[in-house]
Amino acid sequence: MKSQPVEFLESVEHDLRYARDFYESWLLNGGRDFMKKFHDCISWIEWNPEMFPKKHRQFRRAIIRKSYFGIYYIIEPDVSIVAAVLDMRRDPRIIRSILLRRQA
Repeated sequence: MKSQPVEFLESVEHDLRYARDFYESWLLNGGRDFMKKFHDCISWIEWNPEMFPKKHRQFRRAIIRKSYFGIYYIIEPDVSIVAAVLDMRRDPRIIRSILLRRQA
């Protein structure tokens, strides 16, 4: 698979704010560190979108290193679309429900 750009649904901004606030609430510089790991993970998705496994229908999941969060995305012909950044400790049924509402 060739590398390709990554785009984000608007709802991902809310997901990232939640994750940043979560880590900032109990770790010194936790929000900043989380965002660095998030951007590193996005770089891997850009480099090889098929690297990460399918988890629900067409959604793939990349786990953000040393965090509770995963990036859920869809591969389109010319772009990968991030649909959600979610806490993976949630009930899988809730995660599936969120992903279905955010289908591109």
